[in-house]
Amino acid sequence: MIAGQLAFLAEPAADPLESHHDQTGRALEVEETQTYLGDDLTIQSGLVAGEVPQEEERVLLDGHEIETETRKVTRRVASEWVADVDGEGWILAERTHSSDLDHEPDWPFNDFSRFAGPEIAPVRLKPWEFVRNQRDANREWTVEMATHESNLDDVSIEWGHGALKSKAVNADVGVALTTFWHETHIRLVIYASGYLAIWEPAEMPPEELGRFVDEEILPIATFADDVEVDEEQEAEQVTLEESGAEA
Repeated sequence: MIAGQLAFLAEPAADPLESHHDQTGRALEVEETQTYLGDDLTIQSGLVAGEVPQEEERVLLDGHEIETETRKVTRRVASEWVADVDGEGWILAERTHSSDLDHEPDWPFNDFSRFAGPEIAPVRLKPWEFVRNQRDANREWTVEMATHESNLDDVSIEWGHGALKSKAVNADVGVALTTFWHETHIRLVIYASGYLAIWEPAEMPPEELGRFVDEEILPIATFADDVEVDEEQEAEQVTLEESGAEA
């Protein structure tokens, strides 16, 4: 599975990323740098490692009394990443730990901001727009899950046969679907939080993943937290395609 949180640089970096190691436990390993689409797109991939805070609980036994002690420690973690920092200025990486500082992005984006230079902030995605783009491009696509939030107390989730295309075009929380992109079946899930996961194909070359992000994900990315869906009216009748019935 390919999964991660999408984040944007405040402005594109001056140069592609380079491998970096220091004595603080931070490390950036650039494993591949590929040019694509006639040198217009430079996709990099590799590993990022750093130390993150973690709470550790110790159980203490004093006679017949049991007490617990919580203390903060640091733990070294690593994450894979794919990025185009000097073009559109984006990074896709697994966000694993929240920052203790309000002004600082979560790990590993706080370390990326040191390596890449400009500030980095996670973005939100518009699942409904991704769905409509697949439809408008006349692609072959099927829906597996569509989630819609009417208000904070009313969230509807449709799975399997109940996940209709007419519901997915208004999915403002998340959507899972399979689409046919550049002769490849892509099975994925997209959440408004900015999370993207691709199940099929199980592996994608970094340059191909970068092209998919560049063509399909960047157009549905936004910094706004409260984007409202311009809801499309649902058809009164379920089509044969959505019901799965044979003609």
